[in-house]
Amino acid sequence: MMYQLRRGSRKTSERWRERDAGRRVTRWLAMPGAIFAGVAALLIVNSLPALVTVIASGLGWDDRALGLLASADVAGITLGSLAGVPIVRRARLRTVVIGAALALALADVGCASSDAKALIISFRLAGGLASGLILAACYAIYSDTHPQRNYAIFSIGQMAAGFVAVTALPLLTGRYGWRSGFLVFALFSALAIPLALPLPARAFAKEAPTHRASAEGGSQAAVWLAVAGVIVFVTGEGAVWTFIERMGAASGISAHDVNTAVSACTLAGLLGAAVMMFPSDRLGVALPLLASTLLSTAAVAAMRSGIPAVYIASLCAFNFAWLAFGTVQFAIIARADSAGTATVAMSAAAFGGFTIGPYVAGELAVRYGFFAVQCLGLGGILFALVSLIPLIGRRTTSLQPAATRPA
Repeated sequence: MMYQLRRGSRKTSERWRERDAGRRVTRWLAMPGAIFAGVAALLIVNSLPALVTVIASGLGWDDRALGLLASADVAGITLGSLAGVPIVRRARLRTVVIGAALALALADVGCASSDAKALIISFRLAGGLASGLILAACYAIYSDTHPQRNYAIFSIGQMAAGFVAVTALPLLTGRYGWRSGFLVFALFSALAIPLALPLPARAFAKEAPTHRASAEGGSQAAVWLAVAGVIVFVTGEGAVWTFIERMGAASGISAHDVNTAVSACTLAGLLGAAVMMFPSDRLGVALPLLASTLLSTAAVAAMRSGIPAVYIASLCAFNFAWLAFGTVQFAIIARADSAGTATVAMSAAAFGGFTIGPYVAGELAVRYGFFAVQCLGLGGILFALVSLIPLIGRRTTSLQPAATRPA
């Protein structure tokens, strides 16, 4: 009898090991699909500077209509991310991503098949809603394990894809017409569907190991304060980003140097995310946050310099610090969020801030000049840093991977 019990125990252990190995493989295969889906969700937003130019030349839209098109997309992402907070906790993550990716592809096709202004804007709003749902699910997956590394790869992917899209879109549409751009976007969105098949076939439910529950299950009020810091941070960064070219021109920087600075700062942003890709217990999180805050402060302060080299360097430092700070910020909140709701809501917080920032910056620039815009940018990152202090003070700031619920 004892022999049979031991034999049965060994078989059970073997089955558990096989199941755990299968789950690790599933999680490993799921992450590239989640990264691609997140990049596809933001491809149009990241290529908006080129897209609005293409629409203006192809359909003759004025600036007001182009602004409404961009606002509809960003507002849709914000609303979709908010709707995604309860959805990803009830529906399977794989189903959410596949369904939303299909809706996004159909919205892109709808834009390509219509000439009516109201229809194109409506399709972009629908596409934004689908993108928001994708991001809510992807943020949940990114936080499952290695949140800092996953978010850094996602940031690198979306910036690289946006850079390629901004470069290639004018060439493509110049040869095949403005509709070809939306058809390529639809194809890119459709590719996310087969890549999403390895995603978790379960709803999102964050589980902390029992031996870490007391450390990670602290006050959710502190976590939500940090999420508010995301809104304020992106509001300030988005405000400055919107007017970086105008500030350069107003300071006497030539159009050539301004374009060079914008291209260079994109590469600097990629570097900022790459540097933060792998967390270090030796550095911790306080030092990278403080260093990126100081770098951003110096960059924003020097942004209105009339010296081209200083202007280019300030833009590069600004974008580097933005991506570096944002990557660590996401990881800290994801680790401290015991319920998981705040982690999913970070997408809505970021795009809510990006919706507010350009509008507030425009009002400040008209009334008080670009100095007020710079102050808004500085205030945003300082508030975000302060909002993270309660989480940094806990023992949850070890960003090395911890045991999580298997996929």
